[in-house]
Amino acid sequence: MSEDIPIESSEDTSTSEVVPVKTPEDTSASEVAPAKTLEDTSTSEVTPAKPPAKPAKTGNRWLDITKRILVGIVMVLTIVGLLLNISALVGVWAAYGPARNSVITVSNTLTQALQVADKGMTRANGYVIQARQTVTDVNNAASLLGDNIKTNSPLITALSQRVNTKLAPLLGQAQSTANTIHDAALKVNGALVALNRFPGVTVPTLNDQITTISDRAQEAESAVQDLRVSLANIKAGLVTKAGTTVKQVTARIDAPLARIQSLINTYKAKVAQAKDRVTSTMNTILTWLLVTAISLTILSLIVTVALLLFFLFCLQFVLHGRFPSLRVVVNKGS
Repeated sequence: MSEDIPIESSEDTSTSEVVPVKTPEDTSASEVAPAKTLEDTSTSEVTPAKPPAKPAKTGNRWLDITKRILVGIVMVLTIVGLLLNISALVGVWAAYGPARNSVITVSNTLTQALQVADKGMTRANGYVIQARQTVTDVNNAASLLGDNIKTNSPLITALSQRVNTKLAPLLGQAQSTANTIHDAALKVNGALVALNRFPGVTVPTLNDQITTISDRAQEAESAVQDLRVSLANIKAGLVTKAGTTVKQVTARIDAPLARIQSLINTYKAKVAQAKDRVTSTMNTILTWLLVTAISLTILSLIVTVALLLFFLFCLQFVLHGRFPSLRVVVNKGS
């Protein structure tokens, strides 16, 4: 038949109308976007760090300036301490000279005064020995006279001459020497008082009894004057018991002379001990002054070096804003 429409087979229909179906592989390959790696993500998403805010930066700057100012003040104080330390060192040696000279002056004064006292006691002892011998001779002559003697006897005249020309001058010399000993003893005691003001120094002063030598010599001279009067009375016939009268007066002369001799023998040894004590003490004081000056000098030098190092340490902070590292690095050998 002419109107018959050709019928398509199933194969043709499926071939012409079927749209090709995409496989899962094609779909995943075409639709899935390539995954970004962690590195790409971090590279693309990390934003650059923002600088700190200006107020914080300004605060740190002022803190640093404040620290440097404080360290600068410490450096100024260090310089002041350094100047004071140097001044103290100069003062130590400036005071050492006068102190040493003062000690030497006191030592010389003491030594000279003790020598004067020692020589004076030696001379006084000699005068006293001669005077006592003269008194003994006068007593012996008075014993020969007895109590009954004629007026204007030549024996009385000879006895008077012996008293006037020998005994009286000896006692006068003893009195003069005793005065010298008295003055020397006062000078020694005054110098010892000044010496004992030094720390740890105790030198005993001379006893006041040494000054009584002059008093005893004066008593002997007064008795000699009475002896002259007694001899004049005997010569004029006013005294009948000549021998007894003369012996009574000479006993008054010999007693103070014996006391002087005893004092001299006692204090001569003490003066010698005082001389040795003064010499030893002076040497100790001079050594102590020197050791003290040297010790203070060494201490001052140590403090000076320490202050200089501390000043340089602070200077590093002012210049660089930080203190230098004190860490010690040890390189170990292979």
